[in-house]
Parts: sequence; C-alpha cells; structure tokens
Amino acid sequence: MAQLPAARPAPGFTLVELLVVVAVLSAVSLFAFGIVTEDKAQIRHDDTRHRLLQLRRAILGDSGPTTATAASGFVADNGDLPADIGTLLNAGTLLGKAVLTPLFDPAPGSDCSNNGGELASPFGDPADSGAQLLKGHHGDYLGGLGFNGRFRDGWGNVGQVDDAVNFGWAVVPGGATLSLSSLGADNAAGGTDHYASDTTQTIAANDWLLPLEGWSVTVVNRTGSDLVPQNLALSLLAFRNGNGGQWRRHSTAIANVCLDGDADGQCQGAVASDRQTFSFAAHCKAGDAGSPASIIPQGRHLLLLTAHNTGELWQAGSDAPFVHGGRRVLAQVDAVAGRPLPSMLLEIR
Repeated sequence: MAQLPAARPAPGFTLVELLVVVAVLSAVSLFAFGIVTEDKAQIRHDDTRHRLLQLRRAILGDSGPTTATAASGFVADNGDLPADIGTLLNAGTLLGKAVLTPLFDPAPGSDCSNNGGELASPFGDPADSGAQLLKGHHGDYLGGLGFNGRFRDGWGNVGQVDDAVNFGWAVVPGGATLSLSSLGADNAAGGTDHYASDTTQTIAANDWLLPLEGWSVTVVNRTGSDLVPQNLALSLLAFRNGNGGQWRRHSTAIANVCLDGDADGQCQGAVASDRQTFSFAAHCKAGDAGSPASIIPQGRHLLLLTAHNTGELWQAGSDAPFVHGGRRVLAQVDAVAGRPLPSMLLEIR
C-alpha cells in the first residue's frame, strides 16, 4: 500500500512571531503618540505667542515706529492703555468713536485736563473744521478673533479670579506699562518646562508715549501787516477716553511778541521778526513743576495758538484760542511712538 506524503505545516506566524509583531507595533504607536502629543503642545504654544502679538497689535496698532505715518489701535483712539482685555472687545463705559471737537479749558484741573470750566464750543466757526478729531472706542480691536465674546490663549486657560474680563490671561497694569501673560500648559504662574512656563508680552511706556519736552514749533505772520504786541503761547490738546472724555492741555510758556508781517523789519517801532518759536517744557503747564510731566500718547492731537490777557498761564477769563480774521491758528499733529514729533510751522493768515 502506497504511503501518503508527510503533512506540511500550515503557513502563518508562530506565536513567538506574533508577539514580536505586536511588541513592535506597540512601540511604534507609542512613539507616534508621543510625536503627536508633542506637536499639539507646540501648536498651542505657538498659537499663544501669536495671540500675544495680536493683543499687542490691537493696543498699539498695525504699523511699527519705522514705517508708520499715523498711529492706530486702542491707544491712538483712546489716549491710554486698556484696563483689561475685555475692553479691547467692548467699549463698556468709554465713549464710542466719533468726530469730536476738542475742548479748550482756560483753567484746567491739577492733572492738566478740562474740569468743567471749558468753553462749550471753542471751535464753532466752519473755518475751524480742521480742529475736529476722530476719537473714541471703535469696537472690537481684535477684529473678530474672539470666540463667544472671549479671547483666550492657545491652551484655553480659564482664570480663577478675573476670567470675565481677562479670559484666562494674567494682566498686570503698571500705569504707563502693561504686562500680558499666558500661564502655560499648567495654568499656573511659573512653570519648570517649555510648555508650562509663562509666556509674556510687555508694553512699555516708550511703546506708546512720547515726551513733548524740547519740541519746538514756529509761528509765522503771513498777514501782510504787523500784529501788535501781545501775549502768545502754544497749546496741544490730547484726548483721554475716561470720565466722559477729557482733553489734557499742554502749554508752552507765554511770550510777549510783535510779529512783523509787512517785511520791513520793524514792528511797533522796534526791530522785529515775522516769526516766533515756542518750545514745550518738562511739565504740561510750563513753569509749574507740580503739574504732570509733558508726555502724550501716540495718536492724532490738536495744536493751537493761544492768546493771554496776562503773562500768567491758565487764568480763567484770560486764556483763549488766538483768533485772526475770524479764524483760529491750529493744526493736527500725528505722534507715533519711537519717532520724533514732526516739524511744525503754524501760519497766521
């Protein structure tokens, strides 16, 4: 009887081989999971840094000091830093953006701002339309980047105390400075590793403020006739969106001048010039060391020539905008942090 051929083993993997394959796949999976986890953390970290830059742009505007010709952003509109991140999304108690007529107060308060004694309509003449400035809170400075009325960091952190206004960010105001921080992956101050550590953006005073001290402006008589001797000065009005909207006044010292306008080199019988240069001092009220420093926020401000019945600044019933031919002598000034204030020439016509 013929013998049957020996049975061949069935094709496939042995148990040991299967265990090896499972071990290899597990190792690959764990490695891939680690890479994905690391990638997600890096994405959140990078997103947080980008969001800090978006906050900075919302506050200071789009253009840097080397390229900007006019400032934009929250500071330029409102004359101050925001109290919290929520203020970048909603005006709250701040005035909404509108065309405003600056208020000239003959005798400002101790902080150099109008205090209720201002002229109600100091620039009412149609020829003074250049006095009007677009100021106030324009709405969402983050351009719709918030979600459900909130703008969180890349980790989605939620604040324990002030989440309603700062959305998980750590916000530390410092008067002229503002610190904005994400508390990182652990949502706690500090942190020992790359992702748990805080990420901070600081807005310093020189990022949005400019000193007026030493800035000079020349006033020229182009009328064709002499202007009799009188007390003149320059004032710069800067808007601050608080307390219903205030205008802070910065004044140069008063000069008693007679401006030669007919080019004969004489004015009231004395040798004279057709121009006078005024310089701003260290304090908003020139000569008064007790008044605040003469520092302005970036943005557009109003410069005007003022007349004075006495030789003293800020006297009620004495200080007033200078008027010639029914017109006031004024100009708008664009101030951009990090750049010198523009050269200005005011002409009396």
